[in-house]
Amino acid sequence: MPFSTRGASVFGEDTASMNSSATTEPETTTEKGLEQTAVEEAIRVIQKHIDKEARNRWVEHLDVRDLCPRQKSDLVSDLAKLF
Repeated sequence: MPFSTRGASVFGEDTASMNSSATTEPETTTEKGLEQTAVEEAIRVIQKHIDKEARNRWVEHLDVRDLCPRQKSDLVSDLAKLF
């Protein structure tokens, strides 16, 4: 079985069949990259809020559910600014 790469012809391969198989596929890598960046930024914002409140309460670990309603509102507001 001959080794073929996209855009390169294989010895003895018909060029007409190669042109029909060389269609472009939509790129999803940029969309995944944007989604990954957005997720990382959202995680950073959430962690910033959690760490700030943990320092204020003098505790090592704090969950989002431990935030008061006002702090949760501020968190959601900051997350909404991302999008």
